[in-house]
Amino acid sequence: MNRLIFLFSILILVSCKEPRKSSSNSAQEKRVEVSVNQTIETFMILRSISQDDPLFQYRDSNYKGKPIMYEAREFFAEYKNHPAVLETQNMLNATSSTGDMILQGLLYFEELPSNSLKHEISSEYWNKRKDSLTAYINTLQNFYEDARVGEFISKHSYFYEGAIAEAKSYLDDNLIPIMEDYFGMKNHAYHMILIPNSPFGMGFGANTKSEDGDIFFQIISPANDVEWDSSSTYESYGFSGEGADEYYRDLVVHEFCHPFITPYIESEKLKSQIAKTDSLFVPKLDSIMSKQGYGTWWGFVNEHLVRLGEIRVARAMDIPDLDAMRKYNIEENGFILLPKAEELVLHYESNRDKYGTFQDFIPVLIKQLETFNKKQINSKLMRLTKDTN
Repeated sequence: MNRLIFLFSILILVSCKEPRKSSSNSAQEKRVEVSVNQTIETFMILRSISQDDPLFQYRDSNYKGKPIMYEAREFFAEYKNHPAVLETQNMLNATSSTGDMILQGLLYFEELPSNSLKHEISSEYWNKRKDSLTAYINTLQNFYEDARVGEFISKHSYFYEGAIAEAKSYLDDNLIPIMEDYFGMKNHAYHMILIPNSPFGMGFGANTKSEDGDIFFQIISPANDVEWDSSSTYESYGFSGEGADEYYRDLVVHEFCHPFITPYIESEKLKSQIAKTDSLFVPKLDSIMSKQGYGTWWGFVNEHLVRLGEIRVARAMDIPDLDAMRKYNIEENGFILLPKAEELVLHYESNRDKYGTFQDFIPVLIKQLETFNKKQINSKLMRLTKDTN
């Protein structure tokens, strides 16, 4: 689903057996398409010029680390009282402060300046709120036209093009074939949408359905700040630099794993199965997870499964330093049940004739949670605290 990243990495674990490599020519040719979406950029601009935004308020008007943010605040200053600014904050208050739910909703529509519905609204949340989502799209379109957002994007096209080129240079061409082979599912397309106008490092996953199949999205912030002044040209665009290899490796793999897993466990049947073990969400685990944005047992289980999938994909990609990353994510992020899940998932990998897709095996992984009790969870957390002190 989504994940907000503030200067911490995502886990990837070690495996004893590599998933099979895909032999499909069409799969081998499938790549992640990188772009900037004008609707999402309009949304981010509206956030950047609000004084009340839960994220942007921590970056004052003098902050230049994200050039597009600085330029947008200058260009759109006179529109800070536009109705779309307040409505955007209202939408954030009604959904989540990160904006992940709104981003999912925006992707159902054609890119601005058009506001036509493009894909079926498959999200349960937005399907119940089609009218409010449509009204918000119209509000965005009004701002786009009133404030000349298209002119701003065109004026800074060199920056957006530079950012796209930087991001593309870090993508592994084997990622999609390996993921589709491991999860046993093929999708129509994969898109990475850049949000240069972002105050912090954030990543979100989303998906839509089309007549040709599912479309997966990764929405990603800059990896680093940019050093520049108004009179200089850019030597970088924020999507490269120190730590960028790890940033893309962790964030992109993780977020593209979400659509393979999260929509499936949102079914009422699996929600009920997961709820049977919610007593395992002891106060200490709740506290650790809430700090990372996972404040429910279902949220923990979702991340637990997504990170497990990420582990195995990363192993198949021969990503280095897996041991260190595994330790970090168990000991620092608190996903204490991953080692046992890793042992169990080997059964999926060695029995692909029985389990054609990872989704076929998810009920088995959820069933495993019933083998734990609160005493074991507290004991694992206590050992975790001792090991990290």
